[in-house]
Amino acid sequence: MDWSAWRRRWMTEPLYRRMRNSVSPLTAFQRQVLSSGDAWWEAQLLSGRPDWGGLTYVRPAVLSAAEREFLDGPVMELCVRLEQARNQGGELAAGALWPLLRGHRYEAMAIPAEHGGLGLSAWAQSELLRRVALRSVSVAYLLAARFVFGPANLLVLAGSDAQREHWLPRLAGGQECGAVASFAVENDIVPIQATGVVLREDAGDHDHAVLRLNWSGARHAPGPRPGLLVLPFRLHDPDGVLGPAGERGVCVALVDTSHAGVVHYPGSCSWRHGASRTLQGQSGEAAPDMAHGGVFDGYDVQLPLAALVGAPAAIDRGLPALLATQSVAKGIALPALSSASVSLAAHASSAVLRLQGDGPGSETLGARSRLGRLAATAYRVEAGRRFLAAGLNLGYRPVLTTALLDLGIFDEVRRSMSDSMDLLGGSGPTPALAEWQDGLHELLPVLFGLDGLAAKNRNTAVLALGVMRVHPYLVQEIEALGQSDTEEGSLAFDRLVWKHAGVAIGASMRAITTAWTRGRFSSCPRLLGPVARHYRRVNRYAAALALLVEILQPGVRPIETHSEPGLERLLRALAALVSLCAVLKRWQDDGRHNADLPLVEWCAADAYHSIDNLMESMLENLGLAGAGAVLKGLLLPPGMRSPAPDDAVTLDCAQLLLVPSDTRERLVGAVWANHGLRHLGALERAYECVVNVEGLREQIRQAGLKDWRLAHVRGGLTDAQAAALEAAETAVIAALRGDEAAS
Repeated sequence: MDWSAWRRRWMTEPLYRRMRNSVSPLTAFQRQVLSSGDAWWEAQLLSGRPDWGGLTYVRPAVLSAAEREFLDGPVMELCVRLEQARNQGGELAAGALWPLLRGHRYEAMAIPAEHGGLGLSAWAQSELLRRVALRSVSVAYLLAARFVFGPANLLVLAGSDAQREHWLPRLAGGQECGAVASFAVENDIVPIQATGVVLREDAGDHDHAVLRLNWSGARHAPGPRPGLLVLPFRLHDPDGVLGPAGERGVCVALVDTSHAGVVHYPGSCSWRHGASRTLQGQSGEAAPDMAHGGVFDGYDVQLPLAALVGAPAAIDRGLPALLATQSVAKGIALPALSSASVSLAAHASSAVLRLQGDGPGSETLGARSRLGRLAATAYRVEAGRRFLAAGLNLGYRPVLTTALLDLGIFDEVRRSMSDSMDLLGGSGPTPALAEWQDGLHELLPVLFGLDGLAAKNRNTAVLALGVMRVHPYLVQEIEALGQSDTEEGSLAFDRLVWKHAGVAIGASMRAITTAWTRGRFSSCPRLLGPVARHYRRVNRYAAALALLVEILQPGVRPIETHSEPGLERLLRALAALVSLCAVLKRWQDDGRHNADLPLVEWCAADAYHSIDNLMESMLENLGLAGAGAVLKGLLLPPGMRSPAPDDAVTLDCAQLLLVPSDTRERLVGAVWANHGLRHLGALERAYECVVNVEGLREQIRQAGLKDWRLAHVRGGLTDAQAAALEAAETAVIAALRGDEAAS
C-alpha cells in the first residue's frame, strides 16, 4: 500500500478542497506588504525557540567620529539657540530656524555620503532627535517629519540610478526640499485619494507613454514648500504598457511640484498649536509655507514613466520600499522623542520629590510608587530605542518589530504623563515644572503626528500579515491554495500541510511543558547570572505565543469584528515580550551592573503580568467551545500566575532616582549634559545642593531640631556648614518659585 497516495487521497485532498473554498488568494497589496522590510527578532520569538546568540552578540550602536563632530557642533548650536529662546520666554522663530537648518545641512543627514549627504546612521539620527527634543519637542518633530521621514531613504532603497543621481545631490545640497505625502482620510469607505493612468501619446508607440495623475489632500509636514513629493497612488494601465492590462495596485511616483497641474495650499494642515507657535516665533507672524505645512492637489499632472519609483521595470517595488523606509523612520523618531521626554520627566520629578521634604510623610500620596514606575518606564523606553537602533544599524528594516515597540511606546507615554502630573500635584505651578510639563503635553500630539506619516504601518491587516510572514508554512500554503492548477496546488499543499502539522504539535508540547516548568529547563546564554531566569521565562512565553499564532492564524482570513480583539491581545503580548528583550539586552550592554537590577526586575514583572492577563483574555474569548478553558489550564497553570511588580521593587526603583549614583547617571544623567534651560537648571542645582547637605540635615534631626539656624546659634554647626544649608535653602526657593532674586 502506498501510504503517500492514501494520505493524499483521503486526508489531504478533502482538506485542500475545504481550505481552498474558505481562504482567499493573496491580493496584490498583501503581496507587497509581505515583501516589505525584514523579519527580525519577532521571528525568533514566534518560532517558540529564540536563538539568543543572534541577539546577545549584537554590538550596541556607537557614533562615528564624524557623527560625534556633527552632534557636538551644529546640533549643539541648534540646542543652544532653542535654550536661549526658551529662557527669554519665547520660541525660535521660523526666520531663524530654517536658515540655521539649511546652513548646517540638516536636510542631508539621512543621505549617504556618496551622494553628497552627511550619511548619519540610524543611531546618530536618533541621538540628534533626542537631544533636540530635550529642548523643544515641536522642533524635534519638524526635524523628524521633514528629514527622517523624507524621501532620501526611499530613493536609496528603491530608486533607479537616474533618480538617485538627479534627486539626492539636490536634496543634500539644499537646492530642493522633499516630503512624503500622507492623506487625512484613507480607509475602505474613502480609498487612497490619488489615482494614475498610463496613457500612450501615440497609439502605436510604446516608447511615448506617459503617466497622468490626479489627487487631492496630499499633506506634507511643516516647513518650506517641497520641490519633490513622494506620492503613493492607485495605478491603472488599460493598454498593458507596463505589463498585464488593468489595475496594478498601489505604486509610488516622484512628483516634481513645479509641474503644471500641481496646486499647493500653504498652511492647510495644522498638526499642533505648539509647532505653529515654534515656527511663528515671538512676533506671532508665521513665515509663508512653514507654520502649518500644507496640502497638494493635482489635476491631470502629466509625468514621464521614469517618475515611477524604481523606473517602469520595477514599479512593484515602490510600495514595499515605502512601507519599509517609513518603518525605519518611525523606529528612529518615535523612541527618540519618547525617551527624551520620559527621561526628562523622571529626572525633574525625582528632583521635585527630593525638594519636598524629609520623608514619605511630607510627599504627595503615592509619590514614591509613581516615581518608581516612572524610573522603570524611562529605562524601558530608552532600552527600546537602543534595541531598534542596533538592528537598524545592522541593515535590518524590521517592520513588525518597529510597530510592536511603537505600540508599547504610546502606552508608556500615557502612563508617564499620568504619573508625572500626579507628582506635580504636591508642588504647585512653578516655572521649572512648567518647562518639562510643556514638553510632555506636546509629546502625545507629536507622536500621533509622526504616526500619521506612516499610518499603514499600524494598520490591523498589515500587522496581521507581519505575524503571518514569519511563520514557516502559512504563506506557502496560501500560495498553494491559490494556484489555478488544482492538481499541482494539491501536491504542493500536501508537501506543506503535514510539515505544518508537525510544527504545530511541537509548538503545543513545548508551550505546555515550558508553562508548567516556567521554562526552567530551556536553553539560554551562559554567564548571565541573576537575569538568566528571565531569559528562560521569555522562552516560556515565546512558546505560548507561537502556539497562539497556530490557533489564531492571523492574516490567513480577513480581519473580522469578532476576531480583531484577539489579534490585538496577541500583538500587545508580543510587544511586551519584545520590550523585555530590549531591557535584557540593555542591561548586558551597560555592563551587567547589579545596581540596575531593580529596574530589570520591575520591567520583567510588569511584562509577565501583562502577558498573563492578555493570554487569559485571548483564551477566554477564543470562540471554540471548551477549547479555551482547556488551553487556559494548560498554558496558565493554576497558582503560577505572575503578579504585578511588588512594592519593594518599585520603591527600590524610586530610590535609584532620589540618590545620586552611577545608576541614576545611566538612567537619566544624559538629560542634563550641556543643558542650558534656566528653570530646569535651577531645579538640578537645587537637587545637588540638597543632596550635599543631607548629612548635616540628618544631624540636625537627630539633635531634635527643625531649623538649622537654631543649631548654628547653639554652636552645633560651623559657619561653613551653615552657609551650605543656607545656599541649599536659597536654591530650593529659586527652583520651586522661580525667584530670580533668590538665585
